[in-house]
Amino acid sequence: MARQSSLTPETFLAVAEMIAGHLRIKESDRWSAHICRLKFHSFTSEFPEINEPQFMWAAEQWIQCTDAGTFLRYPTWGELMGPLYRTEAGRANRSWGPRAELPGFVRFRPEQLALLPIAPRSIAPPPDQQNIDAYRTVGRAGEAEAQGLPLQPVAEPALLMGSGLSDEIWQAYLKQVQEEATCSS
Repeated sequence: MARQSSLTPETFLAVAEMIAGHLRIKESDRWSAHICRLKFHSFTSEFPEINEPQFMWAAEQWIQCTDAGTFLRYPTWGELMGPLYRTEAGRANRSWGPRAELPGFVRFRPEQLALLPIAPRSIAPPPDQQNIDAYRTVGRAGEAEAQGLPLQPVAEPALLMGSGLSDEIWQAYLKQVQEEATCSS
């Protein structure tokens, strides 16, 4: 298998232009050459493991998922890389690792995985500052076990499919409500 190339400034610029065209940003408002260099370094410092096929694929996925009827702005790096990584609050969380269902040509190689943070961490503030420990994320199972962190329990398949409210439970509840209404009248 051919080694996937790292992201080049030329590919970064081509994708940036593709996004600008999709957003219909007028020519006079597009990034200058100097701004493009700054943006390239900004992106590669935040996502050093991303290669050209991954960057192009993620950008195309972002474009394909945008709604033409809504106001769009240029995505943040975390929003743009959302199709590649597990996300939190709509943004890619590198410490949670790549999505499991990625197509083969954009799957992360071992050398890329080595560049990801070892310890899982949240990129969103906890909803309750006084109970921060209750909201600590554990990330990938192997890393959590290695650090002695508790693992999140595996969800039961039935619970993943819906609310867990079966027809039988619903009918029993309706019957109980009806009986209580009859008794109180």
